[in-house]
Amino acid sequence: MTYKSSMKTINKKLVIFLSTITLQICFNSASADEELYTVTGFVTGCSSKHPIHIILYDETSFKDWTAIEESIYEPTESEECKVPFTLNIPNGSYTIAAFEDKNNNKKLDTFFFVPTEPTGFFREFSGMSAPKFEKLKFDVDGDFFGADVELQ
Repeated sequence: MTYKSSMKTINKKLVIFLSTITLQICFNSASADEELYTVTGFVTGCSSKHPIHIILYDETSFKDWTAIEESIYEPTESEECKVPFTLNIPNGSYTIAAFEDKNNNKKLDTFFFVPTEPTGFFREFSGMSAPKFEKLKFDVDGDFFGADVELQ
């Protein structure tokens, strides 16, 4: 491994680490009265070549597609793409979505409302209709491990 490739790997790991810390700081700024719970998971099914956006929604934000929180992770180059994420959130109902930003434009591209980039939710979604929050939500009332998202 050359010095240049070693530095590239270290830089990518540093970006992931700093993104996680930034996300934790943002959620830790919530009201001191609200207990925050840790939600962790992995995004899989990606190519390891493009940024991964991880998006948190509650019921209100899901209706108009305005994220409560969005984090961007740079996967490390490897044969298998497996991007870890951690969220610190208060008690409530949420859904987690993710997509691979293949053209680096920082948004999910669609064609007639159908995603043209790999996407996925924590709860599996399939069908020809728009996703429904009630079918995708999960309740947070304690730490939650295994909120994995597989991109398709």
